[in-house]
Amino acid sequence: MKTIRRSSRLGLWGSVGVVMLTVLFMYVSPWRFYPTSHTSRWMLVAGSVLAVLSVSMVLLRVRRDIPRLRQAEGVERKLSGYATHVRSLYVTMLAVVVLLCAFTLMSARNELLMLALVSVLVLFLNYPNIYRLKSDLGLTDGEMESLFGDRYIPDSDK
Repeated sequence: MKTIRRSSRLGLWGSVGVVMLTVLFMYVSPWRFYPTSHTSRWMLVAGSVLAVLSVSMVLLRVRRDIPRLRQAEGVERKLSGYATHVRSLYVTMLAVVVLLCAFTLMSARNELLMLALVSVLVLFLNYPNIYRLKSDLGLTDGEMESLFGDRYIPDSDK
């Protein structure tokens, strides 16, 4: 559980911090990069392709891995697989956001900052909390109470 929490927080808040530092540097700093129009255009193309491929990778990985984890035997195996899934997803997206922010600064193109923000939004939408964990892994109320104790509030419809 700590690995899931640590990886997701590092990836999400690291990405938010990098984007905020990029915005701060762009609008406050007296230093600017002045690339040629050819270089700037190719950085825009490369950054756009990187952003589209990374967001597609996230969506496809979630669509493929979550049903496979739900079918796994045992809670420990499900949790370890989910921890690996979250760690790879969030660390990869943190690296993508760092690259997009570097391209934004070096190319002087604000459009890449928008793509970095879309990538961060994907991280927010996939952020694992205890109820998403229950849904993703198909855990029962008893398993959730054994994992989280009083923090888990069971569904009262039953």
